[in-house]
Amino acid sequence: MTYYFDIDKIVNFLEKYKNDLPKLYNWNARIEKLLDLETLTEKQITELNSLSSYQKELELKKIVGQKLNDSLKSNSELFDKLCLWIIKDWGGITTAKDIDTLILIKDFLIKDKPNFNRIASSSKVGAYLYPNRNVIYDSRVAYSLNWIILSENAGQKYFPIPEGRNSKMSAFDLNVLIRLKNISHYQTTDIKHLDHRLFIKKADDKIYIDKKDAYFQLNNLIKQVNQRLWKGDKEKEENLYFTEMLLFSIADREIFIDITEKYSTK
Repeated sequence: MTYYFDIDKIVNFLEKYKNDLPKLYNWNARIEKLLDLETLTEKQITELNSLSSYQKELELKKIVGQKLNDSLKSNSELFDKLCLWIIKDWGGITTAKDIDTLILIKDFLIKDKPNFNRIASSSKVGAYLYPNRNVIYDSRVAYSLNWIILSENAGQKYFPIPEGRNSKMSAFDLNVLIRLKNISHYQTTDIKHLDHRLFIKKADDKIYIDKKDAYFQLNNLIKQVNQRLWKGDKEKEENLYFTEMLLFSIADREIFIDITEKYSTK
């Protein structure tokens, strides 16, 4: 299925933030374990920890991404350990059993349209492996993108949002705002329809992209946005993580402010 999004509107929204990305990005991963994984030296760890979060992240994506690709077919044990580092140490997702996570990754790697279950974990590995075609599908990225689509009338379909723990994003639940914008799908002339246990799911199906298709569609959309947003900068045009990092960075501050300002004027 093909979904239409107004790329220009999405790019125009992000234009006002893109030059501030080096300041906006503040994810600061712990990297010491990469010494044991023979991916970084002690000197590199010291050097990387002296950089800004943004510069440190760009270097990590190159170094770890290369090591991950090198070990994919030649060293499965190291590949598995790097995947776990990306998800647990870098990504901060520590609740699942390692064996379940590794099964998840193997499943992700063989499918064009991977299972949406735990997509925030599996897509982290995919983005490190293939930054020119994969992005991380987490709650912040989906939250920011959905708000842009909603507020700028940049599309008729929205991306399902993985569970997140951010209090500001929970306070202004974007699923509620999306449903209010599309309230006609939830209205009924017969109150008995509300007794049907799938009432909300059937209405949601009309406005949300199917979870089976969501990651595939997200990658396609971000690729189009990325090429226009960073036009003229070859490195940024080719690596989708620049737009992904921007969407991630603005979710609980700039987007939060935009939501509160727009609704305060209504």
